[in-house]
Amino acid sequence: MTGENSKKSLIWVYPPNKWISNCNKTFVYGWTKPGCRLYAVCKGKIKKIKVFPNGNFAQKIKLPQKKNIVQLVQVLNGKEKTITRCVIAREQSDRSNPDRFSRGRSGLLRRHFVPPRYDMVIVIDPGHGGKEHGTHSPKGVPEKVYNLQIAKNLVQALHTTPQQWKIYLTRSTDKFVSLKDRVRFAKNKKCNLLISIHHNALPDNEDPLKHRGVGIYYTHDFVKPLGKSLLESISKSVRARHGTPLQKYGLYKRDFALTKPDFCHAVLIECGFLIHPVEGEIITQKNTQKKIVTGVKKALFTFYRRQPLK
Repeated sequence: MTGENSKKSLIWVYPPNKWISNCNKTFVYGWTKPGCRLYAVCKGKIKKIKVFPNGNFAQKIKLPQKKNIVQLVQVLNGKEKTITRCVIAREQSDRSNPDRFSRGRSGLLRRHFVPPRYDMVIVIDPGHGGKEHGTHSPKGVPEKVYNLQIAKNLVQALHTTPQQWKIYLTRSTDKFVSLKDRVRFAKNKKCNLLISIHHNALPDNEDPLKHRGVGIYYTHDFVKPLGKSLLESISKSVRARHGTPLQKYGLYKRDFALTKPDFCHAVLIECGFLIHPVEGEIITQKNTQKKIVTGVKKALFTFYRRQPLK
């Protein structure tokens, strides 16, 4: 942690105050001093929150009322510290998933896809930026920071290859770029490949401890083989302490703005779950970020039938 957060003993990232949940459940996550005891108190009911050795925590809790006063209580060295927030449970008439996880229409291709040339044009899109933070790590670092770090590392890695690939970033600094402008940028560059970099989150009624791993999203069927290659390559490239690969969350067909363009191969990579107490710590390490980039690089060379990388 850096700056003001480094002086705090308890950081409650999610949910923010006056948050409106789409059901009668939500998850709480953030960071606290390792070794302390942590509890969530709502309507007199006390739920102990598991604190991981790194201080991160993430756990699902119930919201018994429409308007809930939730307290997060830290017990450290015999002293209590309490943060209080209001969380509103909104009743839904259906059980459909939030937009981020809804299955979109695949759409029809307006023309046949032309395979990429040797001198391919690649546009890399670091998700979010500026006023749009994305999700946050348990220590409060916004997703946009890590998206840009990986995107810049990927640009650098691809520039070291012998292929004559032209590579562009939709943003190289912490600035807001609309989804339409990102797609327009890619189209103006006449790109063959569009890669959007993100880190995953969940609807607030899901259990953050049960979801982890890299996810690949696409819209058009001709992109699916590339997505599969990316999923396998990234998972194998990132290995935990005991040599196990990064888990595969899956390959999904969705109707996202950055995967809908049909003038190129367009994929969105979720590099892992930033909100997971363990995985979030792993995927934000510089060494892991380099391995993710290596996995993407190898997948591109494999998919486009170039000579394998060493």
